[in-house]
Amino acid sequence: MINRFTVTRGLGRDKAQGMKRVALTLCVLMACVTAGFAVFAPQVWVLAREGFPAEIWPAEGEFVTVAGGGVGAAGPFADLPEAAQTRLLESGGRALLVDRGGEMLAGYGPDIDAETRMNSFSLVKSLVGALVLRAHADGLVPDLDVPLADYLGADAPRATLREALEMRSGLIVGGEPAKSVEDAGFSPFGPLARLYAFGLDATMGDLDVDPEAQGSFVYQSVNTALLGAVLEAVYDRPLPEILSEQIWRPAGAAEAYWRAVPETVEVSAYCCLYARPVDWVAVGRFLLDNGSAADPFLPEDLWHAWLLPQLAPEVRREGAYGWHLRHDVLDREGAPVGGAFAYFMGHGGQMLYLMPSEDLVVVRFGEQPQLLHSTLYDLF
Repeated sequence: MINRFTVTRGLGRDKAQGMKRVALTLCVLMACVTAGFAVFAPQVWVLAREGFPAEIWPAEGEFVTVAGGGVGAAGPFADLPEAAQTRLLESGGRALLVDRGGEMLAGYGPDIDAETRMNSFSLVKSLVGALVLRAHADGLVPDLDVPLADYLGADAPRATLREALEMRSGLIVGGEPAKSVEDAGFSPFGPLARLYAFGLDATMGDLDVDPEAQGSFVYQSVNTALLGAVLEAVYDRPLPEILSEQIWRPAGAAEAYWRAVPETVEVSAYCCLYARPVDWVAVGRFLLDNGSAADPFLPEDLWHAWLLPQLAPEVRREGAYGWHLRHDVLDREGAPVGGAFAYFMGHGGQMLYLMPSEDLVVVRFGEQPQLLHSTLYDLF
């Protein structure tokens, strides 16, 4: 340290002045970069302050409580079969819970227990889709083929409610190609980051539709943001209250925490609901049972069209996307279970399976995906 200090002290005046000029130049450059971000990509500062959404609660950011109505699915839970527990751990899983006709199984990864709240990521999209169908059943949205503008005003993109529900709206932002709005093309400088940082109200005016992309499936979170805004318009209530009243509380799930857009009253309709896996089991059971016989969540025909639509076997095997819900089938010859199933899916391997033929609800959380079909086959 002394030698280094002595060398620094022994620098000539010209060299010292040169270092000052370099430092000043760096300061100017940093100021220019900062100003550029402020003008062209202000969302970068929001993302930097909040960070990427945490996978486990607590998390940085602002949140709104979704009121619950219980303590989650009834127990006690027995241990998973060895094959299921092994695959869970080998795939970076955090929790795997099963409700098969009231028979409860559960397994957890390291440092995770029954009270750990985890980020839903896109699981919550499917709940927003289900709420749109409930609004349709309630007569608040009589026709799914009406323009979004009928509910959101002239600034809304020229797409229909059904197109947003099926992710076939062909949305573009500010003239950028449709792919730039796709979740898979996320960039901190892109339109999805702006939506996350500032909310739908701040980006609505930049939304448009590419006629060539309209009608083709493109997975875009902004569709769910638009559906969430429609729900708030027709119910005249905040989205967390609608979710609590229609699904979360009747299912008996405990309170959850939904990420809010900073300095707004808007939640991220497409992401980041923090709840325990057992609460998702309760919600899955509620949806699989279509509420109760005395108080169904949806009319029977609409529930069936949502959960078990008429699909050709080859289409179902490809993992078809419906009304904010995915569809597939177990059809391995000689397997102990089989049939069509629907599922919610989130970033990193969050899964909620609904399989009517087996009276089965399965919830899986993890830091990376797990094989879709093998997860179910390992349970039996």
